[in-house]
Amino acid sequence: MNKRKTKLLGLLFSAGVVQLLTANMLEDNIKAEAMATIMAEVNWQQSITGTVVDEEGIPLSGASILVKGTTNGVVADFDGKFKIDVAPGSILVISYVGFETKEITLGVEKELKIVLTAGNALEEVVITALGIKKEKKRIGYATQEVKGVTLQKAITPNVLESLSGKVAGLTVISNGADFFSDPSIFLRGEKPILVVDGVPQPNTDFWNISSDDIESINVLKGAAASALYGSLGKFGALQITMKSGKGIDGTRVSINSSTTFQTGFLRIPKAQTQYGPGNTGRYEFGTGAAGGGGINDFDYSIWGPKFDGRLIKQSDSPIDPVTGERIPTPWISRGPDNLGNFVETGLVTSNNVTLQSGSEKGNYVISNSYKHAKGSIPGQKLDINTLRLTGTLNVSDAISVDASLQYNYQYSDNRIRGSYGPTSPIYLLSIWGGANFDVRNLEHVWVPGKEGIKQDFVENWRYNNPYALAYNWKKPWTKNDILTYAKVNFKITDKINAFVRSTLSTYSLTDNEEISKDIYNYDIPDRGGRFRYNAYRYFENNTDFLITYNDSFFNKDVSLEATLGGNQRYLNRQEEHASTTQLIVPEVFTLQNSVDQVTPTSYKYSQGVYSAYAVMDFSYRNKIFFGMTGRVDKSSTLPEANDTFFYPSVYSSIVLSDLIKLPSAISYLKLRTAYAQVGGDLGIYEATNSYSTGRYRNLPTANFPSTLENPDLRPSFTNSFEYGFEMKVLNSRLGIDFSYYENQNGPQIFTQPFSAASAYEGVLLNGRTTERRGMDFSITAIPVRTKNFNWSAIINFDKSKNYLTSLPPLPDGTIPEWEGDFGANFRNKVGTPIGDYFYYVWERSPDGQLIIYENGLPKRTDFKVNTGNTQPDFISSINNSFSYKNLSMNFLFDGRFGGVTQDAYERDLWRAGGHPDAIHPERELSNIAYVNGGDAKTMQIEGVRIVSGKLHMILTEIF
Repeated sequence: MNKRKTKLLGLLFSAGVVQLLTANMLEDNIKAEAMATIMAEVNWQQSITGTVVDEEGIPLSGASILVKGTTNGVVADFDGKFKIDVAPGSILVISYVGFETKEITLGVEKELKIVLTAGNALEEVVITALGIKKEKKRIGYATQEVKGVTLQKAITPNVLESLSGKVAGLTVISNGADFFSDPSIFLRGEKPILVVDGVPQPNTDFWNISSDDIESINVLKGAAASALYGSLGKFGALQITMKSGKGIDGTRVSINSSTTFQTGFLRIPKAQTQYGPGNTGRYEFGTGAAGGGGINDFDYSIWGPKFDGRLIKQSDSPIDPVTGERIPTPWISRGPDNLGNFVETGLVTSNNVTLQSGSEKGNYVISNSYKHAKGSIPGQKLDINTLRLTGTLNVSDAISVDASLQYNYQYSDNRIRGSYGPTSPIYLLSIWGGANFDVRNLEHVWVPGKEGIKQDFVENWRYNNPYALAYNWKKPWTKNDILTYAKVNFKITDKINAFVRSTLSTYSLTDNEEISKDIYNYDIPDRGGRFRYNAYRYFENNTDFLITYNDSFFNKDVSLEATLGGNQRYLNRQEEHASTTQLIVPEVFTLQNSVDQVTPTSYKYSQGVYSAYAVMDFSYRNKIFFGMTGRVDKSSTLPEANDTFFYPSVYSSIVLSDLIKLPSAISYLKLRTAYAQVGGDLGIYEATNSYSTGRYRNLPTANFPSTLENPDLRPSFTNSFEYGFEMKVLNSRLGIDFSYYENQNGPQIFTQPFSAASAYEGVLLNGRTTERRGMDFSITAIPVRTKNFNWSAIINFDKSKNYLTSLPPLPDGTIPEWEGDFGANFRNKVGTPIGDYFYYVWERSPDGQLIIYENGLPKRTDFKVNTGNTQPDFISSINNSFSYKNLSMNFLFDGRFGGVTQDAYERDLWRAGGHPDAIHPERELSNIAYVNGGDAKTMQIEGVRIVSGKLHMILTEIF
């Protein structure tokens, strides 16, 4: 199925849903409201309208209005207004955070004005590990929720990118320049597990999740919050709850469409355009390859002659019909903005149609999302269609069934990467390409008459025509992804509930490469073209059960919530790979079209984890809370002697505002603390000696691993401590959620190296410990709230450092002080933050002056020195939201501050000769000297003085 068929599938399905609904509902009473999302509701009860305000008459936007004893409810709009269809005599329950809940029994009135009184905060309910709902005040660890509606206002290519700046301690790193690349996400400096509807999805990239299907994302911070997910959850979890249709009474149709334009690059660094390609000021085109008779016309830098109009033989110079030689043409800058002229404006369009329906018998959701994206580099397009069916059937008062099926289809014809090398247009146009050509004149790609055989470009040895990379090195990606589950819920008694669930996550993926002839890369020196076939299949099943018991004792002063469950996780992954050598026939991309015999490879991996867990939560008068969890895992990837391990967690919280009388300005104050220990296993086959097979000189081989297995290897462990508080003041218009945490990682599993003369390179051992210490907080504020205008703000802040705390002894028994080889760029000293960056710097005298060699060049240090630490000092974001009536506007400022990094782009601009600061009078003097055979050492720098027409060195006194 190609991208055109994908678009057609999405449009046909969406149109079909709309036509079906229109045909079935024309005779019903449907009212459409003009909103950002179009709704169509079908009800058969009387309509009640009303307004919810506070004691000052200010509308309470977002107030909840629910018909007691039902799932029928609405939310007040910006003006505090609502409309709900109810039966006469119903009881409305009106609630709002920071205000007392109010109940109203309906009579004959059809319009209401409801005034809420500031008081005890509304009890927030959050989704915790395993999908268990709890009152937020009962939990002793930090969580932060992001509503799904905030992810739908400006659709991003990947839903995870929408979380940037929305959660304290959560960092989303998105490489916008790399089309269809997976964003990296870190929670308190580590990678959390992604969870969908209570089931971990360690292999998802979230391109298979539509933001229109998300109800909320609850971020569980720290090991205590996610310990029930086992080793997968040792660094926290992103708990994603999908829309289920619950709370809908009647039928609702929503249509959501969004288009976002993207420039792709935040900034394009400028290169100098006064000098062209070549070396030592000399350039002349022969063939653009070695042995072609040119001068510095292949694999060149940008240290060539100045663009001053001089006549030089160039790649597009006309051919003299008599001599057959190229006729020199003016040497001028023709492409001062080649990269800017090459890139395009990218876009992301998303269209969703959702049908939700609910009644006493159950509920269901049918959703189809179609997303189309175009990259900023030509030739990159992506089509994703997600069809999701989910629902609940209430079989009886004691049994209900939940089920969901999601099918996701992805197709991309090309995915160019902005990496360093000949396969990247960025590499060429911004660093090594020069301004002697206009890239827009090369869009035809091929030399006329040699289509598919010979590129038309200014260099034919190492570089490629950028449009050849865009259209003739294709990386077609086709993925079929299925996520489904079935769950049976049992209400055994009023105090005991249970469920049994089975979840399946599976996909098939082909990720091929179609490389035309004459395209060069380091692994294709023959420029003979290639076809590379890569297929992946993944299967993961989780089957679990959970039994919960709720009761209260001692006149209901003490309550208990107990949970007992188990899980069986099985995964299987298979891969097949094959590649041609040179292509026989150009532009035919099949494995048969190979000059040499194709030798395929394949891999199979499987893992099983069996788990049991329990939770006990106690509360005293709903003010003091204490809980504990325990989990035991049996993993197939650990040695049999230590493949079963147990780990606990404990947590507590106290709502001080309910225990003691606080100043009236403080409406809510909660203290919390938590501790967790989480075990970890290894990757598949990492703990066992397994052979790898292959061929050498056409003979079969089997290779023993280089790392010895250790039958006594134990699981790694992480110990997490957390302390924090939550406070709301000024009627909840100002709130803070603060945490201090320490995560002690280890003893970790590591490879202890030893001499390769033993035929092995190392052995797996338990050792090496690290510790991350830090704090984060989130401040929410409503500085202004009037009848027509609201201003709300969220400030997120995180500051942490990861330390190396110990290293295991070496084979001779000594305890090392440093980690990393001397001379490596990254070395870590025990007791200091991890990530010190070592590099060469210019050597200076005690008073800060450069030390200069006799040849006029500055002296570099003899060894690499510590230039600083790469960890940021802190991460912070400020999100402001302004709304006036029905118009809203949001501003997000998000950044990482502090820490050192190497600017490889800046370095390579200097190497290539394209840096803007590489323009100075001495450069032209050097070129003239090189061309004429004179002395090119004409640069006058610090420490050099010109006297009597000769160079004399003034040595700086350093002693």
